[in-house]
Amino acid sequence: MDRFVLELRERFDFFGLAVDFVFDDLSLLAAVRAAYPEWRATTRAEPKIEIRLTLDDRVNGAVSEDISVDGSRLTLSASGVSGEADARSGRAQARVPSRLVDDPAALAAEVVDTLLLFLLTRSGRTPVHAAGLLLGDTGVVLAGPSGSGKSTLTLAAMERGFSVLSDDTLYIQLHPALRVWGFRRPLHVFPEDAPRFTGATRLRAGKLKTVVPLAAGARAGSAVADKAVLLLLERGDRLGLTRLDTATAEAGLARLDPGFDLLARESAKAAQALAAGGAWRLTLARDPGAAIDFLRERLSAGLAEG
Repeated sequence: MDRFVLELRERFDFFGLAVDFVFDDLSLLAAVRAAYPEWRATTRAEPKIEIRLTLDDRVNGAVSEDISVDGSRLTLSASGVSGEADARSGRAQARVPSRLVDDPAALAAEVVDTLLLFLLTRSGRTPVHAAGLLLGDTGVVLAGPSGSGKSTLTLAAMERGFSVLSDDTLYIQLHPALRVWGFRRPLHVFPEDAPRFTGATRLRAGKLKTVVPLAAGARAGSAVADKAVLLLLERGDRLGLTRLDTATAEAGLARLDPGFDLLARESAKAAQALAAGGAWRLTLARDPGAAIDFLRERLSAGLAEG
């Protein structure tokens, strides 16, 4: 007699794309629902992506997380986890241990985010190394190399009630129109910039960061903007804001860190679209809160309209 295999299916809507999850266990379904509550499906569109999760405690996996990309394929191996994704088919699958069922955040961070974002970024949602805030329906894109102040500014904005898109990566949709998507996750700031927080620390891009959970207000509203202004960050002695021409703004986004360089052509088009909406150079002094107050005033006065 053939063994009955349970198959459960749940649809989500990530970055405007329908994503189907397939499970062999009810506990996995519940964990994914808990991990992505704001992305439950709102569209009847046919799924572009499918991710199949199987509960399996027999996988050994690598001692530390190992992610490799070869063309259109990604493979993932970690403690008790094995997974792969194929951008050509839009399909991914992973075998995950039962320990992750009771920790939806870990399930997302250790398994699903990697597979999901790989497929989304090969489906017209180009990643850009930038932080993002919302002011009304305008996305404020904060770009600059590691250490330029993106996460510190995002923390100051969160403390002042801004809705946060991300402190590190935004996802740019160009068709049928420009949209800037955020994938909200905890902030990561240098320990000296987060003295009020005593959360976990984590290595990020080789640097030790403090993990700061997003406040409820920072998660308010949709994680998308239909228009954007681009701010290139630099350090200086005095707070200042200078209008940039399109070529200079595009050049400021041209340096691609590891990972982002896998989509160089798509990144160039995303940079062009962001620069076309208006770009400025924001010079940061020591107080990130003062910079956020300054930006709020300037944006409210019409910066977004140029």
